This record gives sequence, structure tokens and C-alpha cells, in this order.
Amino acid sequence: MRNAVPNDVVPVQDAGAAHWRSSLRTRIALWAGLVNVVLLVLLVLATAWFARRMILEDARRDTHATAQEAAQRLDGALHVVTITTQGMSDLVGSAQLSPDELVTTLRAMVKATPGCAGGLLILEPRERGDAPFARYVARNGRDRDFVADGYPFRDQGWYQRTVASPGGWWSEPYLSQTAGQVWMVTYNMPLREPGRGARTRGMVSLDLPLASLTDPIDSLAHLPGWRVSLVAPAGTLALNPEVGVERLETLDEYIARAGRIDLRDAAQAVRVRGHLQHVHVDAVSGERRYTVVEPIGDSGWSLLVAQSYDLITDRLAQALWLLVAIGTLLALVCMLVVSKLARHISQPVEGLSSAAARLAHGDYDVPVPHLARRDEVGQMARTLEQARGSIRQQLREIEDMTAARQKLESELSIAREIQQAMLPPGLVIDREHAHLEAYARLEPAKAVGGDFYCFIQTDPDCLWFAIGDVSDKGVPAALFMARTVTVLEVAASTHPSPERVLAEASRRLVQGNDACMFATVLCGRVDVRSGACVLASAGHDAPLLLHADGHHELLPVPPGPPLGFEVEDAFPLWSGQLPAGATLLAWTDGITEAFDVGNIAFGAERIPEALQPGVTAGEQCEALIARVHAFTDPAPQSDDITALAIRRRLDSGAASPEAPPTQENADADATVHPA
Repeated sequence: MRNAVPNDVVPVQDAGAAHWRSSLRTRIALWAGLVNVVLLVLLVLATAWFARRMILEDARRDTHATAQEAAQRLDGALHVVTITTQGMSDLVGSAQLSPDELVTTLRAMVKATPGCAGGLLILEPRERGDAPFARYVARNGRDRDFVADGYPFRDQGWYQRTVASPGGWWSEPYLSQTAGQVWMVTYNMPLREPGRGARTRGMVSLDLPLASLTDPIDSLAHLPGWRVSLVAPAGTLALNPEVGVERLETLDEYIARAGRIDLRDAAQAVRVRGHLQHVHVDAVSGERRYTVVEPIGDSGWSLLVAQSYDLITDRLAQALWLLVAIGTLLALVCMLVVSKLARHISQPVEGLSSAAARLAHGDYDVPVPHLARRDEVGQMARTLEQARGSIRQQLREIEDMTAARQKLESELSIAREIQQAMLPPGLVIDREHAHLEAYARLEPAKAVGGDFYCFIQTDPDCLWFAIGDVSDKGVPAALFMARTVTVLEVAASTHPSPERVLAEASRRLVQGNDACMFATVLCGRVDVRSGACVLASAGHDAPLLLHADGHHELLPVPPGPPLGFEVEDAFPLWSGQLPAGATLLAWTDGITEAFDVGNIAFGAERIPEALQPGVTAGEQCEALIARVHAFTDPAPQSDDITALAIRRRLDSGAASPEAPPTQENADADATVHPA
């Protein structure tokens, strides 16, 4: 079964795969890419912060450790010279050695001292008349005898400073002519005899090539970003990347000449032989450096090791950019992988979308795919399949209900025809100059109704009539109505008065009335010739008598109990005369209780307004029902509507009060109209 498709339902051909810009897989890929980018940015920032701190701290430690290690190596080299010089001084001061023994001893000391280029021993004569000893022994064999050469060593500043010094001291770098234009440093120590207050007899010194101090740290000085300076005890720069030793420039002179005010703290540390670690910015290049000042033992030498921060941060920046590039590449790869995975996930969803679109278009024959999956897609598929089965079941039930309803409507149509056939047509009884018109009209609120009326002629001059209303509506009321009409017709044929007819009907309708249904009935009998009329009521509204001159009156018919509840014998009679030209009008509560849209009832007071004297019984009924419909429109009919009219007239001259007869249809028929 295919139902009408709403306008907003997606066509089947458009269901399934969505446009790539609005598809689920595109959104998943974009969100995954965005999350990766955010994570990458956070990772880079965190890495930069952490790595910068860690690298700079490691650089500081590395610089400090390297400076300490280099200073220790230099201190070891210098300490060997000082120990050797001290040993030579003690040996010569305490022993009486001949000049040859002194030369031999000095040469042995020079050879035994690593890196030593030569040694000088000056020994003043112990006694007047003795010859002084002043001999320089070179490792390369180019010895020199200052006495024989007549060299005025006693006039030299270094000699005077040494013999006046309480201990040994290192000289500033100098270019040695004796060693062959080699930059040297010399450790000088006064030579004194043992004992307190002994006089100074000379000096001992060992020459050390400056290269033996600078070579161990030269490799460090050539590292990228590293700067190493070696400062002699008097401040001379023995090693500096900008100042050559030949300039014999001190650290303070370099600071003043080059404008390196950022090295003032380092110069102060050198002067006081102190340690220093500080970060400073090169006043000339603007480069940020970390510098360590490390004294070399107690020799008076100092070592300055600096490492560039900018180079470190540049390397860190390169590493971070590499990380960003790799992260971006990984993010793109991740987006592609996520897109593939999202497509793999969205395809079953698109299949479910197509299945849902088919269901929306009334195609319930194709099963929903992916029912065997155990994931969320499988759950959705099974739910959709269950909905498909439920819809198919409901459609089958609707088809069955429709068939049953059609069958019921057909049966009600037949019942309506049967009920219509049970209602007698209108009739006109003519007896010489007297004429009696009987007409009624019934409009059920449903297919069949509970209102009824009947005309019964038991003899040629007498007409029985009845109008009634059964409780409830529909088929039960119609069945009870048929039973009531049958009972009234049978009772009217055997009893002479309406009172007895209603009493007999009351007795019979109580039997088997388990549903406790009841009916109100107005039963009457009228003599055609005389107009004598007898009425009895079983809970029904009293009728209205419309005279030929137009005035009307409500007949005082005392009501008895309705038929069907209990057996009742007493139904008061009203006896009177139906004048010529008068019309007896009776109705059911479907007329007085007809409500308009404002829930206002038509009421009994509006009935006379619809009546006109001189018209036929059929016209009176039609006019009354038309007025009721005009009053209630557009409200739907809520109850069965029935109107009954009995009009008596005489031929002209037969009776003076009668109005002239009208051209009426003697075959006017009672009509039942469906609601």
C-alpha cells in the first residue's frame, strides 16, 4: 500500500549520499583536522616553552662544566711547572752543586716538565770571589750562559721582581727571542737557602709556550656560538677571538676600546680571582650570551667561556619549525585517514537514509539493510525495520477496518432503507364532506434513528396515530423503535383507546428490555367525520393545536411514564374536538432541543412562528423543519428530528368555521432524510 507523500519528504533519488560540503564525513574530517591543528599548536607552544627552559638550563650547565673542566686542565699544566720549579729551587738552595751538576739538573728538569721549552737558573756567588751562575737551558739545545755573554740580567725587571717576591709568579705572555720568536709565559721563583731569614741567592724559572695553554682549549673556542678568553695574571688577553696576543691588550683595555661594557662584571671577577656566571647582551652585536668566569687554580690566570643564547634559540626555532612541518603533514595525513574512515562510517548511514526515504514514499516492501551489524548502525537499522513492520501491520489493520466500515455503512444503509420502509406515508382520508390529512417527516441524526411515527387505520372512519422518541441513537435505538412501532400497531388493533394501547405497549416493551431502553410516545385517535380526538402521552411533549383562524393552543395532555421502564396501566386521556380547518401538530425533542452554534435551543416557543393556518399538513411539517435548520445552521444536527401534523377540513358549506381547502397533494408522503 502506498500512501500520499508529503511535500517536504526528500525524494528517494536525493536520499542517501549528501553533498560533500554538508556531508557527515566532511564535517568529521574538518573537525578532526581542526582538533589536530589545535593540538599541534598546543604541542608546539608547550614544547617551545619546555624545550627553551631545558635547553637554556642545559646550556648553562654545559658552559659551566666545560669552563671548569678547561680550567682544571690548564691548572694541571701550570701546576706541573710550579712543582718542578719549586723542586729545582729547593734542590739548589740546599745542595752544593758544581756548575756542571747544576746544568745537568736543570736540563733534567726541563725534559721532565711536559711542554717546557727551557729553564733559567741564576745563582749568585756564596763567597766573595766566587763566580755567579746564570745559565739558560733550552729543550732544543740552544743553551745560553748569561755570564759569559755579559747579559745584564740583574738589571732586568723580571729578575728584580723575582728576587724581591716572597714566592713564585707567572709572567704575562711575551715573544721570546731566545726560543725563536715563540710566545711564552714563564714561571719565576726566587731561590733561597733553607732556613728562616735566609738570603735570596738567585732565581729559577721555567718557560712554557703559550700554545701549550691555548691549544687544549682551542677546539672549544672554535665551537659554533662559543667564545673562550684566557686572561693572564696581569689582565693581558692571552687568548681572545677578537684580540690577538700580539696586541698585549688587557681585558680592561679591550672593554674600553671595543665598548664591551657588558663585560665589566667579568673583568671585576677576573681582578678579584672570583667565580662568575651571568647572562649579558653583547653591547656591540646585541647577541645574548651566557658567560662563565673561572679562575685557574691559584696561578692568577682566569678563563672566560661564553655561549651564545641566540644560536641556541635559533637551533630551537629550527627544531620547532621542523616539528610544525612534521605535525602539519601528520595532520593532513590524519584528515585523509579520518575522511576515509568517515566515509566508511557514513555509507551505512546513507543506506539507512535511502531506506527511510523509501518508507516515507510508502514503499514498505524492501527490507532495511545492515540488520546484521552489531554496532549503532545495526541498532538503527533494526529499529527502522521494526518501524517498517509496525507500519505494515497498521496498514493491514487499517485495510481491515476500512473494509469493516464499508460493510457497516452498507448494513446501515440497508437498515436505513428498512427503517424508512417501516414509516408509513402521508395519507388523506375522505369521508363525504370530511377530509383528514396525516403527514409526518423524520430526519435521523445518524444513518438510522430512534424517532418514529405511525398512522394506523383500524376502521374506515377512525385514524390512529403515534409519534415517539427512543432513548439513545443509532442501531440500538432503531431496533427498539421498530419493536415499539410493532407493539403500538398490534395494541391499536385490539384496544379501543390510546390509554389501553399505551398500557399494553408498556407491558410488552418491559419484557426482555435488559438494556433499559425506553421511549416517549404520544398516541391519539381521531374520528374523521366528527373530529373527535383522544390523546394519551407516555412521557412525550404535549401537541399544539393550530386553528383555522391562526390562533393556537397547547393541548393539556397529562404525561404518563415513558414506555420500557416499568409496566404501567394509567395513562391519562385528553379528549377533545379537532375543529374543521385546524391542524394538530406534534414533534419530538429533536426540534425543541436543536441547538445553534451558540448552544441556544430552538425551544417550544419558536414552533408557532413556523406555522401558518390554511396550509396542508405536509407544508406545516416542512416549514417547521426548515425553520429549525435555519435556526441551527451551521451547527450540525445533534438529534433525530420528527414532526407530525393531522389536519381536518370540511368541504365548503359543510361547516362555517372551516377555511377554504387548498390544492393539496392527496398523495403527500412521509419522507426520511439521512443526516
